[in-house]
Amino acid sequence: MSKIKLARIDSRLSHGKLVKIWSKELGINTVIIANDSLQGDDFRQKLMDLTIPDKVACYYLKLSDIKGFLDSHYEDVFLIVENARDLEQIKDAGVIIDEINIGIIHMAIGKKALTEEVAVDKEDLRIFKEFLDGGSDIYVRKSPYSQRMELDYLLNSQK
Repeated sequence: MSKIKLARIDSRLSHGKLVKIWSKELGINTVIIANDSLQGDDFRQKLMDLTIPDKVACYYLKLSDIKGFLDSHYEDVFLIVENARDLEQIKDAGVIIDEINIGIIHMAIGKKALTEEVAVDKEDLRIFKEFLDGGSDIYVRKSPYSQRMELDYLLNSQK
């Protein structure tokens, strides 16, 4: 059975050198980009394929397919999702997510800035609190080489 070594929330999904940098840092060669709207969008998948190193296997899966994939494979994976709700849906399907990296969540109506690159709404905060209460390690970090900001510290400093 596979394990999610790191789950990352990033509004852009795969871009630039994100997968190259994180997969090297994590010592993994399998990435899952979980997003229901990518299914059947060959153009977006081909664009994202350009950001995936040759030695890294990339799977574009629906959120509901993650548990089955993990149950039938044996390598650790780097999971990328677009938002907190997607991560919650994966967890609710019975997938254990121990470590969550919040990369970038774009500003949108109803969201407020948590950091320069992360905007959250009440639903995001509820989901993050559930993960924290469940023992998940959650932090904001753009890359493995940037400063790590603990989510619980950021939330407490906003009060």
